[in-house]
Amino acid sequence: MPPVIVYGLILLLPLLATILALRLGGWRRRAYVLGCRLLLGAFMLGGGLYKLSDNHLPGLMGPPMDHAFLTENGLVLYAQFIGVAQLLIGFLLLTGRFALLGAVLLVPMWLNIIFLTWSLNWTGTPFFTTGFLILTLGLLLHDFQRLKFVLYPPRQTAPLPVWHTAGPGPEALWWLGLGVVLTGSLLYAWSLTMMLSIMALGTALVLGASIWSWQRTIK
Repeated sequence: MPPVIVYGLILLLPLLATILALRLGGWRRRAYVLGCRLLLGAFMLGGGLYKLSDNHLPGLMGPPMDHAFLTENGLVLYAQFIGVAQLLIGFLLLTGRFALLGAVLLVPMWLNIIFLTWSLNWTGTPFFTTGFLILTLGLLLHDFQRLKFVLYPPRQTAPLPVWHTAGPGPEALWWLGLGVVLTGSLLYAWSLTMMLSIMALGTALVLGASIWSWQRTIK
């Protein structure tokens, strides 16, 4: 199949899926949103871990950007920053509560990757990434009712709503867990085992906080 057709399908299929899901609504829209969050979140987690582990943990996106390439172009610190950002975005997308924030942060991330790979003349990657950008924009359109006040502020300021949380305990534990994960992701220079162990501990804290919060909400 000619590359032009392949690249056209890479852009057309996400666009059609987004239009149909948002238009039809119901379970199709819910399936689209859940599928996009899981897919994009997994890509971000994989990409972040790949960069932060000096390519020892396989990522889900390519082509690989190895350590020699980054060193040659003076991009090691840049790659670490992008890796932490991707890890954070992946975590946010995989949570129901912060998925919208993750989608908002994902837009500049995709644009960054598109223009970086385009500048380096990478074949195919800018098209694949643009397809993922279309899915991300679909997530933002799904939550447009929550975002519209940013674009169109109301003329009269309404009273701030009361925040409903599970309490300071689960809330603090969740953020502590996320902080441990992000801190652990920077420990590869000392040991890959240490990096993965600390990140696993942070993930356990996040899961524990989520379960604690869920138990409080059903009481």
